[in-house]
Amino acid sequence: MSVVRPTPESFVVVDLDGAERADGVARWAKKILLDGARWLARSRTYGWASIGERVSGASVGISAPPEERDAALAAFAVAEIPDVQLGLDPGKGVGWDDLAARRSRDWRDPVLLDDPAARDRLVAAGVVAAAQAQLGDLAGRTVAVEGPSEVTSTILEAFDAVGASPATQADHTIASAASAGADLLVCGSAVGLVDHAAAGSLECSVVVPWGPMPVTTRGLAVARRRGVEVLPDFVTTAGPLLAAVGTNGGLDGAVAATRERVAAIVAEVRDHDEGPLVGACVRAEAFLSSWREELPFGRPIA
Repeated sequence: MSVVRPTPESFVVVDLDGAERADGVARWAKKILLDGARWLARSRTYGWASIGERVSGASVGISAPPEERDAALAAFAVAEIPDVQLGLDPGKGVGWDDLAARRSRDWRDPVLLDDPAARDRLVAAGVVAAAQAQLGDLAGRTVAVEGPSEVTSTILEAFDAVGASPATQADHTIASAASAGADLLVCGSAVGLVDHAAAGSLECSVVVPWGPMPVTTRGLAVARRRGVEVLPDFVTTAGPLLAAVGTNGGLDGAVAATRERVAAIVAEVRDHDEGPLVGACVRAEAFLSSWREELPFGRPIA
């Protein structure tokens, strides 16, 4: 893992040293912690490995007070990142416009960059495909979704298309979603969202992440003891990665490819002795071992 500082206010984590291409998320806040960025990069690395691509995960942090935010982001947008082609998505505190100056250097397929809603649609397709692979026919199943409205609405529309119904929720917080009594809990707005305490009160049978590492290691252990399976976030969210390497079918082609590929991976790891999340880690590590002398240290579980 390497860390470079292209500007005084920013850092770039590239998980796999020597990788020619990397992608990840760029975040701004008054203080972005390096440790959290490392784990976000690791999660993306396992996503790329899951779909058989020799690409590293990456993560960018830009730390500046609010009154200096625009200047810090503008400086980063034109900074050179040595030794790697870097694709970036906006994360906390960053918008697509803030990254516009980097677009000409983004190696990923334009299908992912031309439509701001494309990423949510691709993630939703992967989430639904993963749930179907784990549970089978979703007609009549109920789903509770945690997250911001622009994400939850797209995910609920995708579930509605396969016959699943939204659970009754007061709002889309994790507390409301977890206690809704749904068959499926879809969550992902923050790393470590479901810890051991939250896992102990889950009423669902499956947790399907729409964002990176929403379940902690202890949360995973508690969930499994209670018969709740946690699907691998770096697989359920792989749609944008599949789109990034091109489908020759535009966004509709990328959505179709996402459904097929995510469902196949989840079906492969569904019955692993330690659960689908650990099974997917083992599967990704097998690919990483095919082209890396050493595996990165630590699995992407919060």
